[in-house]
Amino acid sequence: MAASLKEVEAMVDALPARDQARLLEYLAPRVADAALASRLDRAGADGAWREFRRVGERLAASSNGKSITQAITDMRR
Repeated sequence: MAASLKEVEAMVDALPARDQARLLEYLAPRVADAALASRLDRAGADGAWREFRRVGERLAASSNGKSITQAITDMRR
């Protein structure tokens, strides 16, 4: 079943506000994944994950037995 953009827009407009919000909740992660996949090449993604792990390890090392959530909360203050 192929629907044109106009048909899909009309179907979304016909949904109640609650269902439109649920549709947005469903689509948001998929749109974000598609946007990231198209923008990041493999090397860029690997570098981002390395930095993420480096920051996580630094946080864990400096947490002094606190949970990561508590350590982050303390850092933000």
